[in-house]
Amino acid sequence: MPKISACLVVRNEEKLIGRALGSLKGVVDEIIVVHSGVCADRTLEIARKYTKKIFVAPDRGAGCYNRPFAFSKASGDWIIYIDGDEFLSDGLRTNIRKLAADDSVDGYGFRHEIMVSFRPLKKVGSRLCMFRKSRAGVRGFIHEAVRVRGRVRNVRFLLHHRPLYDNYTFRSFRLKWLRWAMIQARDMIGDGRAGLPGFMYFFVSVFVFFMVWFRDSLWHGIDNGFRGQKVAFLQALYNFVVYWNIFKLKVF
Repeated sequence: MPKISACLVVRNEEKLIGRALGSLKGVVDEIIVVHSGVCADRTLEIARKYTKKIFVAPDRGAGCYNRPFAFSKASGDWIIYIDGDEFLSDGLRTNIRKLAADDSVDGYGFRHEIMVSFRPLKKVGSRLCMFRKSRAGVRGFIHEAVRVRGRVRNVRFLLHHRPLYDNYTFRSFRLKWLRWAMIQARDMIGDGRAGLPGFMYFFVSVFVFFMVWFRDSLWHGIDNGFRGQKVAFLQALYNFVVYWNIFKLKVF
């Protein structure tokens, strides 16, 4: 039977880490926890109740930079990676072994819960969270780290995402999303994905804003009303900022 490794990169998550690790206990073969920077709370103490494979890596400004390190410590055939504020649903816990046993698939996308005003949206998309280690690589870091060489299948099982704060507010956008947008812009320039002449990204940023806003308004807004429209606007604004940052970095 294929071996499954779970990887988490966390930072001072004492209030949530037990929930995340508890959802993995008994359904994976090993758990790897990487803490970004010096731990200032009980996160590592709690993690030791679930695993001995605990590492401390430098804080590089975003936990996703330490994911490749976490993946390198995994000995399993499959890797499932989640954040400290995420946890497996009962359906995912029950079926994860069956997913790993399917030789025709190299990666899985799980339905990824979106909480707005501390309530889940009715309609959500999928996020790649589980992959065959021998068939995957990392390209970029924010939101799109793993690239799978082979067949990726989206399944109906839900990965819960329930942070202690509302991620879809203008305050969260200012404090968190803007930092992500700059990291993603630098990554896209560094790995060649932003290959157009710099001035073109002035127009790309505007085009992407309206394209994402329209797409996500249809996807989230119809079933979720104002909360869905809020998600659509913030997602569009984030994408605008990414490409606007590319414009600034390449032109100025």
